[in-house]
Amino acid sequence: MRKRVVALGLLIVVGLCLFTPYNNFKLLASPVGGNQFPVLALALLLLLLPFRGLTRVEKLMLWSMALLASGIPGSGMMRTFIPNIPAAAYFSTSTNDWERKVWGTMPDWLKMPDTEAAKAFFNGYPLGQEHVPWSAWGLPLLAWGAFALCFFILTFSVAALLRKQWIESERFAFPLVQLPLLLTEPKSTLLRTPTLWIGAGLALALHTLNGFHKLYPSLPELTTTINAMDFLTEPPWNQIGPLQLSLFPLAVGIGFLLSGEVGLSLWLFFVLFKLQCLVAGYQNWDQPASLSGFSFRLFYSLQAFGGALALVGWILWGARKHLRTTLETDKKLRGAFFGSVIGIVLWEWAAGIPPALILASLLMIVLALVTVSWATCQAGVLFMAMPFTTFDVLGPLLGMSTVAPPTLYTLYRAEYGFVYNTRELLLPGLLGGARAASETGLPPRRYFGIAGLTLTVAVLVAGFALIRLPYLSGGTAAFESWTFRTGPQIPLQLAASAASSPLRPALSNLWHVFGGFVTVAGLLLCRVRFGVGLHPIGFLTAPVYGLHMAWFSVMLGWLAKTLLLRLGGMGAYRLALPFFLGLILGDALSAVFWVIMGVLTGIAYQVLPA
Repeated sequence: MRKRVVALGLLIVVGLCLFTPYNNFKLLASPVGGNQFPVLALALLLLLLPFRGLTRVEKLMLWSMALLASGIPGSGMMRTFIPNIPAAAYFSTSTNDWERKVWGTMPDWLKMPDTEAAKAFFNGYPLGQEHVPWSAWGLPLLAWGAFALCFFILTFSVAALLRKQWIESERFAFPLVQLPLLLTEPKSTLLRTPTLWIGAGLALALHTLNGFHKLYPSLPELTTTINAMDFLTEPPWNQIGPLQLSLFPLAVGIGFLLSGEVGLSLWLFFVLFKLQCLVAGYQNWDQPASLSGFSFRLFYSLQAFGGALALVGWILWGARKHLRTTLETDKKLRGAFFGSVIGIVLWEWAAGIPPALILASLLMIVLALVTVSWATCQAGVLFMAMPFTTFDVLGPLLGMSTVAPPTLYTLYRAEYGFVYNTRELLLPGLLGGARAASETGLPPRRYFGIAGLTLTVAVLVAGFALIRLPYLSGGTAAFESWTFRTGPQIPLQLAASAASSPLRPALSNLWHVFGGFVTVAGLLLCRVRFGVGLHPIGFLTAPVYGLHMAWFSVMLGWLAKTLLLRLGGMGAYRLALPFFLGLILGDALSAVFWVIMGVLTGIAYQVLPA
C-alpha cells in the first residue's frame, strides 16, 4: 500500500465528506451512505478496476477508505452529533419550558454559549450577513468530541479484538464484502459475464423509468411498493402495521447471497413479529410504542434487549480464550481498550451521570457494537438500527422517577449520537475492511493505521462541512426534516416527558426480557447441538425499520436461491449468481447516476430507502 495511494484515498475521503451533507440533507437526493453498503464506495471500486497501476490490495483499501468515510457525515456520527449541539437553545420556548426542566442545570461545558449562533444554525443569518460563528462551537465541540474520541478508540479496540476470531477462527461470511472481492480477483471474468449485465440492466431500467417520472410526471412509473395497511383497515388487522411489500433489487441480491437459514430467519421472524402484534390486537392487549429505540413496539424492544444479552454473552464466552490471550499479549491494544472505557466513565461522571447509569450506558454501547457488527458480518444486514435504548429498558423495568431530567438528557444525548441510529455504525465497516485486507495479505496493523487516518480526516472534514452548510444556506428550513427538526427534539422530549410524567415500572415487563433471552439462547443451542433451527439474527432484526423496508426483497432473494438449489443444485446456483450480483451492481450504478442528476436538476430520486 504505497503512500501516494493512501494520499489519493484521503483526497477521496475529503471529497466524499464535503459532498455528502449537501447531497443528503439539502438536495435530499439518494443517500450517499445510509446503510452498511454505501453505493459510492462500490462505484469508486468500479472506476478503479481498469487501472493496472494499482494492485488488488490498493483497490480494495481505497474501497475500504470510502466505506469507512461514507457513514461519518451521516448517521455514523454527524447526523446525530452536530444538530444536537445547538438544538437545546433553539427548540426551548416559554411554552415547553425545556430550559428549566431539562438542560438549564447541565454543566456549562456541555452547552452552546452563544444562543444567537444556535438559532442561526437553524434559521440562518439575514441576507448579506452570512458567516460561521466558529468561536461559539469551540467549547461544545471539545466537550462532546472528547466522548466521541473515547467511543471511536473503543470501536477500533473491539475491531482488533474480534478480527481474528470472526475472520480466521469462525470464518464469518461477510456477505457485503463478497462483491468487492469478486470484482478484484486476479483474472476475474465477472464483468464479462452476460447474466451480470442482464441483472444490472433490469435494475437500471427500473430506476431510469421511475427517476425520469420524478422529472417528467407525464412519463409512466412502475410501482415498487405496496402498502398492505391500505387493505388491512379493520381490527385486529390494523394493529399489525406498518406493513409494506417493497422491491429493492440490491436487497434481493443480498438475500440471494445469504445462507439459507439466515435468509429464511430474516423474513420469517418479521412475519412472526407481525403475528404477535395481530394476537395482541385480537386480545385487545395494550401495545405501547417504543420509547426511543428503532422499534415499533415496546414489548419487542424489551425482547430484543433480552436476546442481545444472550447473543453477546454467547459471543464473549465462545471467544473468551482468544480475548484473554490477545489482551495479555498486546499491551497497546489492552491500553487502548481499557483507556477508552475509563475515558467514557470519567466523561459521564464529570457530566453528572450517576454510577448505575454509567454502567447501563456501557452495557448499551457494548450490546450495540457487538450485535450490529455480528448481524452485518454474519448475515449481511444492510440497515441495523438498535431496537432499544436505555430509556426503553430502564424505564419500563425500574422507572426513571429518581433520575433528574438533565442527567437523563445528557445520558441520552451521548447514547443518541453514537448507538441510537446504528445504520452506519463504524465497527461493521472496520471489520469488513479487515476481511478484505486479510484476503490480500495486508498486515492488520497496517490496515488499522490507514483506517485510523481515514477516520480522523473524515471526522474533521464532515464536521466542518455540516456546521458550515446551514449558516451559508440561510438555515435548515428546506433541509431534511428528520436530521434538523424531528431528530434533535427527541432527547429533549423524552427528558421533559420523564420530568412531567415519570415512567412507572412494571415487573411484568421482565417476562419480555426473559422471553427474548431464552429464545435467542435456545436458537443458538439448537444450532450448535443439533445443527438445526432458525438463525437468531432474524429475531433481533424483526422490529427494526430497515427490515420493515427490505423483508420482502430479502424473501425474494432467499426464495430464488432455495428453488435453484432444490431443482438444479450448485450448478444452477453458480449460473444464477452473476445475475443477482448484477442486481446489486445495477442499484449501485443507478444511485450514482441519480446523485449526479440530483445535483444538476435539484430534484431528488431515492434509489435506496432513506
